[in-house]
Amino acid sequence: MVKILMVHGFGTNAAIFEAQTAPLRALLPAHWDYHFVQAPLECGPAPGIEHFYPNQTYRCWYQIPSLTEIASGHDFLYDVVEDEGPFEVAWGFSGGAMILASLLLHHTRNTPHSSPPFRSVIFMNGYMPFSASPDLGLDVTPLVIAQREIPTTRAETEQQLKNIRQETKRNSDAPEDGPKGSLLLPMPQQQHPSLASKSTSQPPQPNQTSSAYISRRLFPEIDRVRISIPTAHILGTQDAFFESGTRMTEMCEAKVMRVYKHTGGHEIPTRMGKNGVREVEKIREAIEKTVQRAEFG
Repeated sequence: MVKILMVHGFGTNAAIFEAQTAPLRALLPAHWDYHFVQAPLECGPAPGIEHFYPNQTYRCWYQIPSLTEIASGHDFLYDVVEDEGPFEVAWGFSGGAMILASLLLHHTRNTPHSSPPFRSVIFMNGYMPFSASPDLGLDVTPLVIAQREIPTTRAETEQQLKNIRQETKRNSDAPEDGPKGSLLLPMPQQQHPSLASKSTSQPPQPNQTSSAYISRRLFPEIDRVRISIPTAHILGTQDAFFESGTRMTEMCEAKVMRVYKHTGGHEIPTRMGKNGVREVEKIREAIEKTVQRAEFG
């Protein structure tokens, strides 16, 4: 038996992820045992999900991608592994893939001589992970507060941060009765999960510099730590996260990595559509071969 921890995405829940993956799991070996974990925080539904799964409690791994909340997500998953594991494999979608990647990168950096909590991992439609440590990643707090998209390269991100500093200076230099604008907008209900949350909580204020508000994002050109266990990366070329998910592959060891790019978006592909049967078969193959590494080494 292969025991697999299933980690759902932002604005869904364990039951939804179970339903979403059912057609694909039906094609995988019968002796695989799936355990669906429920994220600890409530949030609004992911875009479009309420139409298919109404009247649900939707959940997420962070409400602000701060050092504190990402660390709490790590601790939550470690507790699940301790209480319900061991698990040979973890399988995450979207925000679930992000929190798993973040956990594994921190585990490698913090405890390089200990075994990771999983022997292989499946990332579906993931995006570049946020940090739980003040000494990993690049500080992107101003972009999160300003609800700006975080670029996928260090150079572009640093330029965006420079632009925000210049905007803030212009606003502070404006006349008292002139238009100042605001970079400190409330977090909207449909906020893109790669930036912040769908939380209605108050946004961070300029004088709040604790780890509860600081957000740092990992970049492969800054952070040299890598995920060394076998990984499969399933990416949709029409996904808004496609570039970010592609960059996440650079944080994994290439010699034990499989990447498959399907023609869909931010979704778990089915056998429907023009290329559906062929694409799902390729996804099945990538997942099965990656999990076999956990079984047989």
